[in-house]
Amino acid sequence: MITEFFQHMALPAEKWVKRMGYGREAVAMTARHGRCRDAWASHLDTCRRLITEAAEACPAKDHAVVLGSGPLLDIPLDGLAATFQRVDLVDMVHGRAVRRMVQAYTNVNLVEADISGVARAVYRKSPMSEPLGDRPRPPIGMKDKSCAVIESVINKVEAMGEHLTSLPDPRPNAGLIEGADFVVSSNLLSQLPLQPLDWLAAHCPWADEAMRETLARAIVDHHLALLQSHPGRVVLITEVLRLLAGADVPVQKIDPLFGAQIMYEGEEWWWEIAPRPEIDRNHDLRLRVLGIGDLANAPQSRICRNTTLAAP
Repeated sequence: MITEFFQHMALPAEKWVKRMGYGREAVAMTARHGRCRDAWASHLDTCRRLITEAAEACPAKDHAVVLGSGPLLDIPLDGLAATFQRVDLVDMVHGRAVRRMVQAYTNVNLVEADISGVARAVYRKSPMSEPLGDRPRPPIGMKDKSCAVIESVINKVEAMGEHLTSLPDPRPNAGLIEGADFVVSSNLLSQLPLQPLDWLAAHCPWADEAMRETLARAIVDHHLALLQSHPGRVVLITEVLRLLAGADVPVQKIDPLFGAQIMYEGEEWWWEIAPRPEIDRNHDLRLRVLGIGDLANAPQSRICRNTTLAAP
């Protein structure tokens, strides 16, 4: 935990990005992989193989974009860099290990961007967040200035009026993938709503559970729409079901897509993301993953896996 703390502090990211938890999650993902390396191996191998095959089959090989590139555990960077003239890795945070890795390639670019299209707007819903991402800090021992800071926050809340208690619409930036021949969204879709939801729950008590889940569904829907409308080849890899199990007996099914339906056929497999005792000594967390190598040409499915899949 101490190591993870210092890694988080050292991340090259804006303060508001760290405050919303994006840096913490990036560090935690790498740390969990270190603890669960063997359990994750099959899933990561399958992701890299599916992306590699799709890249090789892509007719144009000028520009590739990876959305939510993270620590690159599931991304065959060597193959993408060798296949495409330009590769953009897009995420909110790029850790130092990734930055060092990318230095070996002349055609790989790091892009820091909000893929959800709503994170900064959600952050600003907290009256204690400043436009540039810094929380105002009353000067110690200077009562008049402290009162002025508090008064400015109150004035800000009053000025926001009804805008304070309404949630923003996700506005994903289509420019991130504009002109790309090849786009990858791998293990990202279900993760996009999580930090905005956590921020709202912690800092915006007026945003009840129904409001938060409506926003989460909108984030998922907008990302799917972004991928479905792209004219290039799109690879989508996402969890469609979370299964909490104890002693091989299903305990709870969780829909990670907040009701959004992916009605496409593709490869399916289980990701043993948190075998016991990662969460606790009695339960395993398994993810059912759907991998689609060519979204535009994927055959239609008759089932919605995140609501109807029978647990083993």
